[in-house]
Amino acid sequence: MSHDDFINDLVKWIDTHIEGKMDLDTVADRAGYSKWHLQRMFKQHTGYALGEYIRERRLKKSAERLARGGEPILDVAISFGFDSQQSFNRSFKRQFGQSPGAWRRQVQIAAHA
Repeated sequence: MSHDDFINDLVKWIDTHIEGKMDLDTVADRAGYSKWHLQRMFKQHTGYALGEYIRERRLKKSAERLARGGEPILDVAISFGFDSQQSFNRSFKRQFGQSPGAWRRQVQIAAHA
């Protein structure tokens, strides 16, 4: 298996297991490489740091889930592996420029317009 195939398979695995607690150690164990070597390979093939990729995918998936309904923000945060609503809010705001609650309201207003 080439490195490209390996990284593509790993990306698919990350995307299907993005909910819950996922850290570099978990991904490295799954991949069978040290986390340092895996991070170098991942960055070389994708242009993203592994931790950055995981964080961006979590936030994108959480935004999709927030748009679907009235699930409490804390429940969404915890299901995507964030330790607290505060850490989720900070990361979400850094990624999308607004809090999860403000983002949800904006999406719901746009859907009804």
